[in-house]
Amino acid sequence: MHHCCYSRHYFFEIRKCGVENCEICSPLRSDPEIFNNMHHLPDPVPKLSGGSYKTFEELYGTETTEEFRPSAQKQTKESQGMGFSPSAQYAKNVGTVIQCGECDKWRVLYSKSKLSYEESAKLSRFLDGIQYICGDSFDGLTSEIQQNEFSELFLKVKVNDKLNCQSNMETSYYSCRLFENEICFICGEQCNQEDMLNLSTDNEFYYYCDECSEKVSKKKRGKTFFGSNSRKKQRNI
Repeated sequence: MHHCCYSRHYFFEIRKCGVENCEICSPLRSDPEIFNNMHHLPDPVPKLSGGSYKTFEELYGTETTEEFRPSAQKQTKESQGMGFSPSAQYAKNVGTVIQCGECDKWRVLYSKSKLSYEESAKLSRFLDGIQYICGDSFDGLTSEIQQNEFSELFLKVKVNDKLNCQSNMETSYYSCRLFENEICFICGEQCNQEDMLNLSTDNEFYYYCDECSEKVSKKKRGKTFFGSNSRKKQRNI
C-alpha cells in the first residue's frame, strides 16, 4: 500500500514505481518516457479570486494537498449566504431535507416564507438532478442554463453552506418535527431502538447511537424533548 498506492478522499491510485527489478511491481509495459511524464491526479485547489477551482490542466503535475477539499472546509458565518439564521419554522416552510453524497447526513432546507405548490414542484425537479455535498450552496450547483429557471427560487430557498461533513446534524432537523427523529446527532446514522440513548443539552434532547454516546461526557436517559410521533417521508436524492 505504501509502495505504489496513492490514496485521497476523492480517488485511489495504483501506480508502478518504475524501478527496474522491483520485488513488488512488475516491469513497465509502457514507454518509459511516457511513464515518467505521468503524474498523480491533483487535489482541488481554489482560484485566488475565490468562487471556483483551478482546472485540471492548471494543476496536473504540481504538488497539491487535501487542505482545500470542499467537504472538509470550515465555512465562516459570512460565507453562509442564507441571509437569515436557520430555525425550525423556516424548515417547516420548505418541509424538505437533502442528503450529502459523501457523509450521508441529512441537511435541512430553509425559507423565510412558505413555498407555493409550483415552487415546491420546481424545487423537487431541481433536487432530482443534482448531487449535493455538505458545504454546497444551491447557487453554486445551478448551471448557467438553469440560472433563469431557478435563480428566483434560490433567492428564497437556502441550505446552510457553513456545514461540512464533520458537522453534527442540525438542531432544526429535530425541532421542526417533520422528519424521522431517531437519527444520531453526531454521525447521522439511524439509531436502533434497543441501543438508542437520548442525551440532554440545554433542555433539549438529541438521539445518540451507542457508539457516539461514548463521545459525549454528560449522559442522561429519558424521552426526547422533540418527540418522534410526527413524521414525514424524508427526501433522498
